[in-house]
Amino acid sequence: MSNVPPPSPDPTHRPYTLSQGAMWAFTTAAIFAVAVSFTRRQLTALAAHDAFWAQDLAFFHQIVHNAAEGRAWASSLLLEPTGFFRMVHFHPMLVGVVALYWAFPTIKLLVALNVGMTLATAWPLAGLGRAASGNAVIGLSAALSWLLWAPVESAAAADFRPMELVMPGTALLIWGAYEGKAHLWALGALLCVAAREEMAYLLIAYGAVLTLTPLAGGRRWGLATSCIGLIYFLFLLIFKENFFFHFNPLKPPIGDPPPDELREARLLWLGQAWLGSYTLLPLGGAALLCSFAPLAFLWTDASREWQLPIGPYVHLRAPFLVLWACAGVLGAAWATRRWPRTLPLVCAGLVLGNALTLPEDRAALTRRAEAQRERLQDPAHAALTALLARVGPEDRVGTDYTLIAALSGREVIWQVRHLYLEDAKPPHWTAEWPVTLDRLDTLVVTPEDPVLSHLNDAWALEAEGGGYTLWRRQRPPEGGFPTPLP
Repeated sequence: MSNVPPPSPDPTHRPYTLSQGAMWAFTTAAIFAVAVSFTRRQLTALAAHDAFWAQDLAFFHQIVHNAAEGRAWASSLLLEPTGFFRMVHFHPMLVGVVALYWAFPTIKLLVALNVGMTLATAWPLAGLGRAASGNAVIGLSAALSWLLWAPVESAAAADFRPMELVMPGTALLIWGAYEGKAHLWALGALLCVAAREEMAYLLIAYGAVLTLTPLAGGRRWGLATSCIGLIYFLFLLIFKENFFFHFNPLKPPIGDPPPDELREARLLWLGQAWLGSYTLLPLGGAALLCSFAPLAFLWTDASREWQLPIGPYVHLRAPFLVLWACAGVLGAAWATRRWPRTLPLVCAGLVLGNALTLPEDRAALTRRAEAQRERLQDPAHAALTALLARVGPEDRVGTDYTLIAALSGREVIWQVRHLYLEDAKPPHWTAEWPVTLDRLDTLVVTPEDPVLSHLNDAWALEAEGGGYTLWRRQRPPEGGFPTPLP
């Protein structure tokens, strides 16, 4: 695929046209409508205490909340290294999130950002489709196909993950490289670098592929992309001590091979997804998929069930989904340039292909949303809501996995499963070990939670409701409360 002008149309054929302004207006309206719908679903999930994504939403909320309050970039909800640069993953974008949090100090901001990052990818896909085909109708169809794709709904419905920024960043970078527009390319590269440290590997791979793909600017965009990735890689290699926490290129991870039933589930997912809009992949578009190679192990690791429509590993598909979409859009544009009369058919295929594929995923997401709405109508949920209203913003809270998101956004919060771990001291821990109830003054747990066996006469039951109990410390521990983090 090169950027030569499209072939002259048959004079007896009047192709469908659309102005660029109308394309951007319709794309923006579609993104806004879908974003409102998905955000409402996410807020319902938050109110219903959906445990599928409580962990990382609460984890990032604590980091952002502490940073906005002038404390360490840290969270006690995961026993991992703390600090903006010492965390296991490096997310420069959190600086911008903290700035927004000063203006909107609520966990709902993170929910909205996750939806927004995912859906915003439709803009650069629209631009790429228009630029590659010479027709804004293809651009609008490319945007709609993204918004209607079940994996995109999964990503938008997941917990907050900075990894989602990879999707609009990658699409912007490829669009900018295709059109030879430096500002688009640079913005895309910046967003990719701001997302997570794995982009150092992927940018190098993106550049290698773009160098071999005919673009407006020739090889220079590919070389520039690889240089950005290499500079980022060297920066992290020199300054980030736990850069290789998850992936060392000299020691590629070899996970347990997936069992037969998991392998079959993944092949079924891929087979259904290939029936969608992104099946037209001429050489230039197909090459883009090769740039996912540095993280390809994520697709074979038995512990990461990425084919599921919900769960903590949905975000790991993000880099591949956007590459797949860009490749498919370029393929669709190639087809319409080669055979202009196919434009209505290609546009219909882009929109309907993704709207109709992966029906099991879409049904699972719908059932999940329905179950959450039903949960909100349960009298037990109202009782739990009343119980949580008793917890003040300054309380030092211990709770379980299900409620950590609802109770996050305070100086001290712990998962009760991290208390009294005699034999599991994290290697970086410098404070006293094990962590005990002396750090807390409030417990919100089920009546059967094992942590209750450690209560003494300093604690008293204050309230019950919705399957949970609220316990308060009646007197502080001797010497006062220890600091919240090591």
